[in-house]
Amino acid sequence: MNRNRIILIIAAVLALGTGLLMFNYLSSVNRSAQTAPPRTVVVAAQAIPARAKITLSMLGTVSRPADSVDPDALLSPKAAVGAIALIDIPVGSPVTHSKISHGAVNALPVALHEGMRAVSISVDLVKSVSGLIAAGDRVDVIEIPPLGDSGMPEAATILRGIRVLAVGAQMESATATPAPNAAPARTVTLEVTPQQADLLANADVNTTLRLALRAPGESVNSLPPEAMLFPTKQKPPAIANAPKKVPSQHPGVIVVNADTVEH
Repeated sequence: MNRNRIILIIAAVLALGTGLLMFNYLSSVNRSAQTAPPRTVVVAAQAIPARAKITLSMLGTVSRPADSVDPDALLSPKAAVGAIALIDIPVGSPVTHSKISHGAVNALPVALHEGMRAVSISVDLVKSVSGLIAAGDRVDVIEIPPLGDSGMPEAATILRGIRVLAVGAQMESATATPAPNAAPARTVTLEVTPQQADLLANADVNTTLRLALRAPGESVNSLPPEAMLFPTKQKPPAIANAPKKVPSQHPGVIVVNADTVEH
């Protein structure tokens, strides 16, 4: 009888001790949660689309409880400025390291200046200056119309100082160096205005294009672009609201200059 009573007393003491330990632990956790100061984290002040370059105006900061902050949340907007959004970031959503990337994504839209377009044309070793043109270079675009009734066609430089965005799939921001025995690129992607994109597409379909590499320090406006010429044997491209015909200084050819046509 005494033995059973001793066992019960020991069990009660152990249970009481365990309860006290659990109570102290929970109390310390609650005190830590109550005393931990809130943290300031970076959030999207506006919807940030995927592959967009993040600017300071896209970001804001909010104060949140420390226990609700993502482990990889950004604490300063400067850490996100200039980065690329890997996914869509809704308004008010925290900006984390896993949602952005600094220079790891070679997204072509990111390389484009606002209002510009990326247009690719096919090239070979001759048309691309023996394959020596690289992303970031400036080039002139020369068009050579097909042979017409007027005889030898006259080449014209229709675009000048155009920035090369990519050669094949190699962009300016890429760090990989092509192998010496790599096959030459078959396309070059150029940055042009919407109007130049129309002109370039028209010339690509109706003429032969060739690129001329420019010196790095030469002014883009050192020479004006020239009119694109079509022999009279070839039907000129249709242009909406074409102006009245005026005498041309090029007899026997059709001149397309921007959005005007001369016969």
